[in-house]
Amino acid sequence: MNKIIAIWGNPNSGKTALSIKLAIELSRQKKNVILIHSDYITPAISTVLPLKDTKDQSLGNLLSSVQITQDEILKKCMTLDKNDYLSIMGYLHGENERTYAKYGKENIVDFFILLKHLADHIIIDCCSMVTQDILSRTALELSDQVIRLITPDLKAISYFDSILPLVAERKFNLQNHVKVLSNVKPDMPKDVVSNKFGGISKELVYTEELERQFYEGRLFEHLMEKKSAAYLNMIEELIAGIIGEDESMQQKTTKGSLLKGLWKRGGKDHE
Repeated sequence: MNKIIAIWGNPNSGKTALSIKLAIELSRQKKNVILIHSDYITPAISTVLPLKDTKDQSLGNLLSSVQITQDEILKKCMTLDKNDYLSIMGYLHGENERTYAKYGKENIVDFFILLKHLADHIIIDCCSMVTQDILSRTALELSDQVIRLITPDLKAISYFDSILPLVAERKFNLQNHVKVLSNVKPDMPKDVVSNKFGGISKELVYTEELERQFYEGRLFEHLMEKKSAAYLNMIEELIAGIIGEDESMQQKTTKGSLLKGLWKRGGKDHE
């Protein structure tokens, strides 16, 4: 079953890193994945693919189109060397909310519907300002699964005390969010935060290797150090929840890779 997975949380909770690591792992299992970076305030493409030739492949340009089509989506997808199953979309360097014409929820809904026909899994790396970003807000409403990241500190408590009342409507299904403590370091007040929000049973521990990848623009590389094992174990656990416990982690999709679809359309790009 094709799924849309939204990842959101307080600022600096590791949303982009987790989105990328989940997308990489799913693609390694031969799942077609489209990763959407939705933040237009600080576009993620500039930091996660700093050397990428984007060829005007802007998410903002697509969403502000009069009509969104599957072919246009594929043209805006960025691909990676040696990974035929993962495509990335996002706002580009220097863009902001005034770069393109405003677009409404109807465009976003059409976009999501078309995405579900193109990939096994669509991962939305949501903006922390979910109430101001229509793409992130609609993702929270329409996604099949929502992962909410919470750092174990007082700033996270302040953030969610302000934001949660603004997304309290039934359509956002807050009670079904998978709540995950993120960037957990020793001696952080994780018990206090866990008690505050309740229902938190998963932890993404802090890892120096991941932090180095973030600062060096290498998040699409694999984590290799032994100290990252606990983080990788949680990735596997979250993946199991996404694809279903009854589905083998090694099961291969019968679909061809998304990149092969791009080749057929003459849209192959190089890194």
